Amino acid sequence: MNADLELYKVFCEVVKHKNISKTAENMYISQSAITQSIQKLENILGGKVFYRNKNGVELTEEGKNLYEYIKDSIETMNNAENIFSKYINLEKGKIRIGGGNSLVASLIMEPFIEFVKSYPDIEISISSGITDKLMQKLANGELDIVVLNLPYTNKKYSNVEITPLKKASYCFFASKKYAKEHPIKTSKDLEEAILILPKELSIKREILNEYCKNVNLQLNSKYEVSSSSIMKNIVLNDIGIGFTNTENIKEIADKITIIKKIDNMPSEYGIATLKKNMCNKATIELTEKIKQYYKQN
Repeated sequence: MNADLELYKVFCEVVKHKNISKTAENMYISQSAITQSIQKLENILGGKVFYRNKNGVELTEEGKNLYEYIKDSIETMNNAENIFSKYINLEKGKIRIGGGNSLVASLIMEPFIEFVKSYPDIEISISSGITDKLMQKLANGELDIVVLNLPYTNKKYSNVEITPLKKASYCFFASKKYAKEHPIKTSKDLEEAILILPKELSIKREILNEYCKNVNLQLNSKYEVSSSSIMKNIVLNDIGIGFTNTENIKEIADKITIIKKIDNMPSEYGIATLKKNMCNKATIELTEKIKQYYKQN
């Protein structure tokens, strides 16, 4: 018959304190429970592990041999349980977030800051990239949260859950200088403009194509980019007119002119995570804070 792991833990605690009452006090259980555990262990093993002296207890020779064999394993087990408890209590952990820098900054920053203040020991990493690649990393367990534009039409990730947060709006925008020197009076004027557009097959480009179809526009892009940062840099250098979601340009609002805003497209901002039973505790907590923030706002 094998002894229960808890019996060995009690045994090691008694070795540490050399006293039944001190062990009971440290483990927050009664002295009789400690005594019964030691007796049960001795019955299972078929021999004494302690003998009593005037100060408490001492290991028998057999007890010393037993302790040498199990002490490292019990210490490792205790450390593992302590670490696990820290993760559960959000005293330790890591969240890996992916998304466009501007989108992350504007969409989840307020609940993110609240979370960081509440749980300062949680490590956070934020990386940017193309949505499809970020979603692949999420599905593979390399990211915990992806901030993205919706709809996301790729349905191949069955372990991923997407939560819409708010309606999205888009716009054509230019530097103040370019807008003044190249005025756009009607949507048709965009057909002759120098345009910096999202790459084909991206969500933003699909939304733009749908808009053009609805209003009968034939746009020709001079530049196609996969990065909002690159688009903003080109626009701010007075080269042409960009197209993106309004969240992406909040930090440069004082340097640009909105040429045309588009509010009526079926698009949203949202977050993607692994399904709840696959997420770590820290990710679940941050996700809930983000959802709650948008319910209240």
